[in-house]
Amino acid sequence: MKVSASMILSLACLLVASISFAAPEKVYKWTDKRGVTHYGQRPPANTETEVIKPQTGHSDPVTYAPAPNAGAAQTDTNKVQTTEKPLKDPERCSQARQNLETLKTYARIKIKGDDGEYRYLTPNEQKQKLDESAKAVEESCE
Repeated sequence: MKVSASMILSLACLLVASISFAAPEKVYKWTDKRGVTHYGQRPPANTETEVIKPQTGHSDPVTYAPAPNAGAAQTDTNKVQTTEKPLKDPERCSQARQNLETLKTYARIKIKGDDGEYRYLTPNEQKQKLDESAKAVEESCE
């Protein structure tokens, strides 16, 4: 059986890549005589070390508290009067008009779902997005 040089080179590259991406199972932590903290895959001789198990993956999700209503004024009777005006933002207006035009023009619109996969909007979702875009145009445009 004849093995080509390109096949051997490919296998060698795969082997090197798999070794270089392998995470160590243990990481050692120690402090030297000057008080500097070090981390390594092998513990130094005659030094007290602490074993740390590396964690991989995503961090925990962050939950933010709702922002206080910045446009509201508090009265003596504990009623809240809103002083917010609709935002007239040319950039938001342009984007809202583009979204509205897209929703009116195309029958099937693909979006990225919560799971990261792309899917088509259902007719009800498309109607809801159309209403939201129309409201955004009304609020943002003069």
